[in-house]
Amino acid sequence: MRAHKLALILSFSYIFLISFFMIYHRIWFSPDQFFIFAILGSLFLGRVRMFLFDWIPFVLLFLGYEGLRSLVPYFNLKAHVFPMIYADKFIFGSIPTITLQTLLYDPNNLKWYDFLSVTLYISHFVGFLLAGYLFWVMDRKIFKQYSLSILLVSYMAFFTFMVFPAMPPWMAASKGYIPKVFEVISVVMSHFAPSFSIPSVYAILGADPVAAVPSLHAAFPFLIFLFMLKKYKKLSIIFGIYTIGVWFSIVYLGEHFFVDAIIGAIYAFVGFILVSSGFGEKLRLIVKKIRK
Repeated sequence: MRAHKLALILSFSYIFLISFFMIYHRIWFSPDQFFIFAILGSLFLGRVRMFLFDWIPFVLLFLGYEGLRSLVPYFNLKAHVFPMIYADKFIFGSIPTITLQTLLYDPNNLKWYDFLSVTLYISHFVGFLLAGYLFWVMDRKIFKQYSLSILLVSYMAFFTFMVFPAMPPWMAASKGYIPKVFEVISVVMSHFAPSFSIPSVYAILGADPVAAVPSLHAAFPFLIFLFMLKKYKKLSIIFGIYTIGVWFSIVYLGEHFFVDAIIGAIYAFVGFILVSSGFGEKLRLIVKKIRK
């Protein structure tokens, strides 16, 4: 039992350190890259075959979502901005991004929270995978539910991006819809370690700059928190704090309006409820009937 626990700790520590290294070197750790490194992590546990069986469908389906999302800009749909501006002003009386940057940001004197905010923002790209690996190591059943929830929320978001492309605050500011938004991320990341390239499928995928609603930066951490709360209540406190930190960061950095985060949280909650109520099993039965 002690040897098994040690293997679990070594496996997760290895993946965590690799993820930290990637973030420090300004590398957007993609699912396909994570998958390769995680295979090595599964060697500590002697569960490589199980890892491949559980993770290949998840990674392929998530890459499928990313591929579809990258096509959205080619439809040349008009991006929305005023609904988010009005919603934030209705809630706060002003735009939180502008207020926070006015109060906290000094481009000539970066503070600790600038670095923390950027780190939390970047962690999104690997955080949901790292959490998935943690769930997989501790409880495969929870991992399967969690991974299905991630996919469900992602594809729900994709359809929303199609019908409601939305500008983030930095873009709204660049077009003159709101006051200036500072590019905190680029300034802070210039202080990180030099970057280098690692082969990735993402090299052939384009970005969708108007995929702000819902905010998956808000949805994924909240989804992690919900599953932690369901199974590991003590750990959920840590991830609850992490979720709040990410939400603050995406608004402060000008990557999302506050209402984007709220909508992202709603999507996460819906995905969690659907999967927890047996959506995955019902979907499996439907697919089985279709095959017959």
